[in-house]
Amino acid sequence: MALSSFERRLLSVMAAFFAVQVAGFAVFQAFYHLPAPWDWGFYPATAVYHLVLAWGLLAMRKHFTDMEDRPLARVGIPNLLTLFRLTSLPIIALVFLQAREHPSLSLPLVIFVSAAFFTDLLDGFLARTFKMGTHLGKILDSGTDYVILASLSIVLGITGVLQAYLLIAILIRLGFQIGATYFVLWVFKRQFVETTWLGKASLFVLMVLYAVEILVFLRLPGLEHSPWVVGLEVFTAVVMLISTVDKWVFFARKLKENP
Repeated sequence: MALSSFERRLLSVMAAFFAVQVAGFAVFQAFYHLPAPWDWGFYPATAVYHLVLAWGLLAMRKHFTDMEDRPLARVGIPNLLTLFRLTSLPIIALVFLQAREHPSLSLPLVIFVSAAFFTDLLDGFLARTFKMGTHLGKILDSGTDYVILASLSIVLGITGVLQAYLLIAILIRLGFQIGATYFVLWVFKRQFVETTWLGKASLFVLMVLYAVEILVFLRLPGLEHSPWVVGLEVFTAVVMLISTVDKWVFFARKLKENP
C-alpha cells in the first residue's frame, strides 16, 4: 500500500527523532565511556524501538484525522511534542540506569523527566487552546503517558528502588489500561481514551510516588526505607489495585453502551 503524504511526513519525523537519540547516545558515550552492553547495544535496541513505534503508528492510519474526521495534512505541534516524548524513552532510560554510577547525571535526569511531564501538559494545552486536536493525538497522548510510566516503573524495579509487590501492582494497572485501550480500538473500532476520576487520582498518586522514588534513587539522605516513604508505597499499591478494578468496570460498561 502506497504511503500518503502525511504518512511520509510522520515517518520522516520518526527518523529525525531516531537521529536525535543516536546523537544523544554518542554524546553520553564520549563523556562517560559507557560499558557493555551499552557501548554497542543501544543503537540496535533504539532502532528496533523506533521501528516498532513506526509500525504501530501506521497500523492506526484510520485515525489520521482531525476532530471533524478530515484527513490530516500536517503532523502538528501537539503531535510532535507527544512523539518526541515517546521517542525519548531510550535516552531517559539510559540516563536513569547510569545516574547512580555517575552522580553528575542527577541534574540531567531530573531535567529529562521534568521535560517529559511538561510536554505532556503542553501538547494538551496547545491542542485545546488552538483547536489543533486530532484523533491520532488523543490516542497517542493517552497511550504515551502510560508507556512512559510503565517504562519508569520497570527501570525503578530493575534498580531495586521499587519493591516487587509495588512494581507488580503498578504494572498490572498500567498494563491493563494500555492493553484494554488498544484491544478495544483494534478489535471493536472504539476509542475509550477518557478516564474516570479514580483513574486520574491513581495517576496523580503514582506521579507523586515517582517524584519521591527518584530522590530515593539518587540516594538523598534520610529517604530510603523511611516510614513515610514505605507508607506512600503501600498506599500507592492499594490505589493501583482499586483503580484496576475501576478500569475493568469502566471498559465493561462502555462496551455495553457501544456494542
